[in-house]
Amino acid sequence: MKPIYAFCMFFLLVSAAVLAGIDSMYRAKRLAQQDVDHALALTLQQCEPDRIDADTIRVYRSLISMAAVRDTAFLSIVMHEDGKQQRAQLTANTGLTITRLWMLSDQRASGVLGVLAALWLAVSLWWMRRKERIADTLIQLGCLQYDEEHHRFLVNGCCISFTPMQQELMKLFMTAPEHRLRQKDICDHLWPRKPDASATLYTLIRRLKRILHEVAGMNIECQRGEAYQLKTSE
Repeated sequence: MKPIYAFCMFFLLVSAAVLAGIDSMYRAKRLAQQDVDHALALTLQQCEPDRIDADTIRVYRSLISMAAVRDTAFLSIVMHEDGKQQRAQLTANTGLTITRLWMLSDQRASGVLGVLAALWLAVSLWWMRRKERIADTLIQLGCLQYDEEHHRFLVNGCCISFTPMQQELMKLFMTAPEHRLRQKDICDHLWPRKPDASATLYTLIRRLKRILHEVAGMNIECQRGEAYQLKTSE
């Protein structure tokens, strides 16, 4: 997975968490406003609408069903111009701050999305660091990769099965400068006690070339009968 995709998913989860939290706050604000408006309507039925005193405020707050709003709610008078006349209108206010509104709202959905975003970020960072560590241990030639940490060869993510001798020779090729090895160096490394291992090496190279050509589209070229070089097939 590319880092940009991981970032986009994290951004979407965070955005969803923020939007869910804001929506929950707006719904809580709407419910609180409906509560105080209903309390005001009941208050005007019980008290004189033209007179507002301490008893009016006491009755108004006692009729508010939401305990969190009861201590902050207040009444205000708004003046409206109707032509040349002005009229006063009594309005109910929740008096809720953003902090109290957030505490009053249901933030479970936002919290779940926030936790998912945090988990996604943690997993994405772990995955990217893991890929970086793997990339640091990989030697690549064409589509062929050699994983030094796990001592294995890969083509398109699939492991290639070599015999122990083929595995050792391929390791020499992948770690050698320009992937080139002298015939004498190969024989000395693979068969140190054998005086002349050129025929054995020829057989090993011939079988290995067939495998490489089939699974990785690669070739081992003989150079002047003195050296071999692992190359991509052109």
